[in-house]
Amino acid sequence: MLLGFVYSPAQTIINRKDDDDRDRKEYRRRDDDDRDQRETRTKKDLEYRVDFPNARDHKVSIQVDNSKVRIEGYNGDEVVIQAVGLQAPPERAKGLKPLYYSAEDNSGTGLSVKQEGKTLYIVKASRQDGRYTIRLPKKVAVSFEQVNWQGDDLLITNLEGDLEVKTNNADIDIRNVTGPLVASTTSGDITVTYSDVEQSKPSSISNISGVVDVTLPADTRADLKMKSITGEIYSDLDLSLHQGKGSMRRVGGGHTVEGSLNGGGVEISLHTISSDIYVRKPK
Repeated sequence: MLLGFVYSPAQTIINRKDDDDRDRKEYRRRDDDDRDQRETRTKKDLEYRVDFPNARDHKVSIQVDNSKVRIEGYNGDEVVIQAVGLQAPPERAKGLKPLYYSAEDNSGTGLSVKQEGKTLYIVKASRQDGRYTIRLPKKVAVSFEQVNWQGDDLLITNLEGDLEVKTNNADIDIRNVTGPLVASTTSGDITVTYSDVEQSKPSSISNISGVVDVTLPADTRADLKMKSITGEIYSDLDLSLHQGKGSMRRVGGGHTVEGSLNGGGVEISLHTISSDIYVRKPK
């Protein structure tokens, strides 16, 4: 007796459902594994150190994005990078390299750290966001650039060398520095507190959409040039304001206000388009 095969649509549907269930379980298992790996990786704080002289003729150039950064100067001869909240690449990426960033993470902190001559370059090598504290020898020159619009607030403290700062979408808070300083942002407040003002080069602080707030020691010798297109300029310093033609000083309409402090000295330029400027004594 021959046994014939009977096609059953219902059985086919059941088999397909079982296959789909197995696929979904496998996908969930893989997702759970990846999530567990990520959660484990984020619990680790990372640190990287490299020797670097505490000298004015040396420079540290930093380019990052999508990260909150704190830069601290100290009396030492090492650059110390501390990273919090970073994730190592997933297990599936083992043996592969990310392509969005050309820099290679040779520090284990999501940053590329390379020295060329007297300049140390610190460059973001991962798309992941993170929190960085970077300790630098305080006499070195420092250049910081936020390379795109994905940024977070920046804090810089205790530096005595040349300082250049450029962000696109972040507040800049600079404390206890001497300059010379060149700082600019497109969207965010710039707050600067000088411990002293270096007289060798002019300083410039400019903003498009945000406050400029500068604190100067009362004995600072400086010539200030200040301009706000739509805002006001406020100060409690004893400025000797320069008079315009016919002894009429023009302040409104976005004109530049010029004044000397303690007989004049190094030029400090302050500029914003859509907010106010504050120039004050230390509290």
